[in-house]
Amino acid sequence: MATANTLERIFSVDYKSKIQPIVSVCKRGKELENLDGPQGVTIDNSTGDIYVADYWNNCVKVFDCNGKIMFKFGDEEGEGKMNGPIGLAIYRDRILISQSSSCILNYHLNGEFVSRIGKLGQGELEFQYPPGLIFDESNGEVYICDSDNNRIQILSKALTYKTQFGQDNLKSPLDVKLTKEFIYILDRSNPCLHLYNYNLILHKSILSRGYGLQVFIPFFFYIDNSSNILITDYTSHYIFIFNSQFDLIHKISIPDPTGIAVNNRGRVIVVCNGVQMSKPGFSGKPESAIKRADEFIEVEKYDVAMEVLFDVLRNTRHRVW
Repeated sequence: MATANTLERIFSVDYKSKIQPIVSVCKRGKELENLDGPQGVTIDNSTGDIYVADYWNNCVKVFDCNGKIMFKFGDEEGEGKMNGPIGLAIYRDRILISQSSSCILNYHLNGEFVSRIGKLGQGELEFQYPPGLIFDESNGEVYICDSDNNRIQILSKALTYKTQFGQDNLKSPLDVKLTKEFIYILDRSNPCLHLYNYNLILHKSILSRGYGLQVFIPFFFYIDNSSNILITDYTSHYIFIFNSQFDLIHKISIPDPTGIAVNNRGRVIVVCNGVQMSKPGFSGKPESAIKRADEFIEVEKYDVAMEVLFDVLRNTRHRVW
């Protein structure tokens, strides 16, 4: 009987043309090239580098655009030591990392620690499980999902408290994204998207299993340059892709997807949490699955290619919380 090798995965899907499923395959573990419970992912579009929150290893790992590990940071002793990193947001030369310990860490992109922001609590600049966060590129302000306090906190460019909103409508917000018109918030308890205007007034809510948005337990989401909305659904093992009118236009079967980001060339980077290789008849090496899938991709049989990959890389449940 084949021995199962448990893996964590980062891969890419070009949903506009050809499928390019694998950027990097990492065994679960503690070494530099390993991941253990990866969560959020973000991309430095000036370099193409991929930043991954490595939850159980208490650090952020940085890969180049081809998935090659470059360096890690955050697991060193001191004030900048991470404890369960979840969400990531980049603004110019800085990266903010949210943590399950309910504070935000401010780093340079090269891994140099800058400052610690906030603490556990319910007041201003206090958080209870803040997963998703994002910078407003126009002014440097930061929007943070304060999930267990059922609100969004906004920080100034100087990372001081500015205001909060959403307490009347939000129930465990997970992730937040900004467009020119709206603030999009992904809610967990009753899976839906809330759209707020920049006066912080609710515009509308897109309810799960009702008006188009049919997800079960979402994790993170992304809005691409074409206004498509990509949502990772941890329970159903899909990435759901909706257009700007919230019509479902595509879904991709993926084991335990967590973090998702899209680079400035339209390449979708997805982090998966807990994949098992145990298919009889295969060598147990990821390269064999990639090679088989590539054969189908060459003749444009993309669905078959995905089936080959995920027959080999079968899901095993791995719960972080």
